[in-house]
Amino acid sequence: MTSIFDPKEQSENIDFKILAGLERISRVFRTLLWDVSKDVNLSPIQIQFLTYLLFNPPQRCRITDIANEFNLTKATVSDAISSLEIKNLISKIESKDDKRSYIIKLTPKGRKVAGQISSWADALKDSLKKFNKEEKETILTFIFKLIESLYNAGIITLQRMCFSCAYFQKNAHPDSDSPHHCNFLNKPLSIVELRLDCEDYVSISNEE
Repeated sequence: MTSIFDPKEQSENIDFKILAGLERISRVFRTLLWDVSKDVNLSPIQIQFLTYLLFNPPQRCRITDIANEFNLTKATVSDAISSLEIKNLISKIESKDDKRSYIIKLTPKGRKVAGQISSWADALKDSLKKFNKEEKETILTFIFKLIESLYNAGIITLQRMCFSCAYFQKNAHPDSDSPHHCNFLNKPLSIVELRLDCEDYVSISNEE
């Protein structure tokens, strides 16, 4: 039985090296989150929820939206949200469209806390400054392709990302520095212009 965590297997297989490297980077994210959580007396997932609420519009701030965003059950999200409500960091506003649903909103205290903790990954951001533009474009290209592959395999769900958007045309301009095309913006897109989270996103399934 082979495993990406076996150093011998890693030494002989580049795919295992990549996966082991990605797993190690994921540990850094966890460590940074835990470090912040100790200072503010919040769990890592609560920190991520507050950050999400800070940067997303109300129409994407329901229990269902957050559950989909983080690939969690509604029950898990509800428990975390209830804890944040007890701490007076969020409030629940009844939806005008659906009385059974409600929108989650940051309180003034919650917005202040979210603003303070939303920079929890800055250590990684600072590390990226050491790499040149070409290196970062290569990494970004790989990340997009990997995410697309995981999406096509049904391992992850994509929301508001170019590759799953009805406006997106992949490789519409081959042999160009901007090979892709966005029909909403009506412009070619280079790899650095692709988005992981787009306000103008329309799901292909919705278009159909």
